[in-house]
Amino acid sequence: MGRRKGWALRWAAAGLLLAGCATEAPKWTPETVAPPATPPAEVRAGAPIQNATQPLSVPESAQAAEPLAINRDTAILTAILNNRFAEVARFGPKIGDTLEPEARAAFDPALFGNLTYGHDERNATLTGTSSGSGTGTGGSSGVADCVRQTIAIITQIRNIVAAVERTPQTAVKADTALATVGVSEHLPTGASLSLSGSTGTADTNVTDSKGVHGWTASVAQPLLRGAGTGVNLVALRQARNKAAQSEHAFRQKMLDLVEQTEAGYWNLALAQKLLEIRQFGVKLAEEQLKRTEELFAAEKIIQGDVMAARAERASRMADLVDAQSNLRSQGLAMVQLLNPSATSQWNLNFAATDPIDLDERVLDADSSEKLALQYRPELAQARLDQANAGLDLVRARNGVLPQVDLVGSYGSGNTNGLGTLTTAATTGNLLSDTTSLRVGVQVEQPIMNRAEKARLRRAMLSEQQIGWSVSALEQSLAREVRQAVVAADGQWQRIQATREAVEARTEQLRVAQGRFEAGKTTNLDLLIVQRDFIQSEVDEANARISYIQALTTLHASEGTLLERRGISLELAKQESKDRANGQ
Repeated sequence: MGRRKGWALRWAAAGLLLAGCATEAPKWTPETVAPPATPPAEVRAGAPIQNATQPLSVPESAQAAEPLAINRDTAILTAILNNRFAEVARFGPKIGDTLEPEARAAFDPALFGNLTYGHDERNATLTGTSSGSGTGTGGSSGVADCVRQTIAIITQIRNIVAAVERTPQTAVKADTALATVGVSEHLPTGASLSLSGSTGTADTNVTDSKGVHGWTASVAQPLLRGAGTGVNLVALRQARNKAAQSEHAFRQKMLDLVEQTEAGYWNLALAQKLLEIRQFGVKLAEEQLKRTEELFAAEKIIQGDVMAARAERASRMADLVDAQSNLRSQGLAMVQLLNPSATSQWNLNFAATDPIDLDERVLDADSSEKLALQYRPELAQARLDQANAGLDLVRARNGVLPQVDLVGSYGSGNTNGLGTLTTAATTGNLLSDTTSLRVGVQVEQPIMNRAEKARLRRAMLSEQQIGWSVSALEQSLAREVRQAVVAADGQWQRIQATREAVEARTEQLRVAQGRFEAGKTTNLDLLIVQRDFIQSEVDEANARISYIQALTTLHASEGTLLERRGISLELAKQESKDRANGQ
């Protein structure tokens, strides 16, 4: 019966130990939230951008009035390497790389040591260590023995009286110098190991100087609270998650930068196209004004028609000035994005060289949503936050367990009497070689344990809150991606409408000019037709550029823009040669 009871206790202890060490496998880790190593076929990953183009190089002889020809890929590569915000973002992964070594240092061995000098002084009664007990063979010897015995008895009586009256008889002084050095380490299992050695000297006024030395090895292994790698590796795993979050935050910065650079590039291309349209509009107005003045000189039209033609030319000149100002503004935006290395960079002008070619894309909202759940950096960061909350819950659950530690120590040497030197000196036994072995169990448990229970409750609520936040973010990303698909489809349909409008307005302008020359329509009617034709070209240019930008926004909402442009994070982390050389 007793044996069965003993086995039951052992199994119960083993169950408690497993309960303290058991942890669930984390759902999200830096590996599971990372984008696919090989992009799927629907991503259409581009070739490495650095193989297709080179960053923008501004020659020293370049004149501010001469536009620098630049295409989309050159603009993107230049922005990645030179942009000031990209330079700031590069510090994120570098800072994140310091988190894991800091957490891992908790399990590094540590050296410790101390050097102490001590002086002890106490009043004590010296006790003799020898007394005559022999009997002499001669008379004088017997008398001496008798005298010694009498003195010993008197001395003992005095010592007893002094002890009773607590009146010190002799001051014992002790000086000690002790040096201790050792090494300690905390293991991922929760065990704490320590090995130390001591050496020194001890001097008293009643004994000779003696050397002291010894060593001690100790170990403590938690059995419940603090036991197992599950709870002891929480800080290290959280540090890894935070380091991975810094990588995803950097990826998000690069996504935003590439999206902004593409948008800025196509805004520049649109500004150039609008400038051409406005210049053509001014040319039409000037030609119409010239024809109107000739007809007025021939007295075929009235003065009001001439004034209307002049007003229309002035209006189109104002539109031209606005187009020139818009082009300059887009150039300044590109300067900030590209940050070219030039002494007078704000005076630079750029010329977008990519044609505005369009091809219809078959967009699939379901596929785009799936890509977003795999690639979006902010979703990866939120999932790692959820993983860290789960690790906090592991720590909190372990914290409510009782503190039960198995401890042991072993030591050898003659340092054990250092704490009672003056007492040992009075007895004539200063130090002695000893061997010490200690094994035991330490138990500690707060009676109410309210603090740990509150931490556990808070950890459970926090994990649930972050879980719902991740779910809400996934839903928000799904809506964002689907909205981007709707916007891209709408822009494609708008292109078809504006294209038909341009064709119709072109034919209408041709007919109106013929009717005006034949005198079958008025000057005002022709000016209105010209205005409608110019506006149709403006609308078509806006629609074409907006469609390209809508596709860029869609790819950015999927999180696949970097892969589609052939940009790797390793390339994004590279610094420009000028900064690398300290220029």
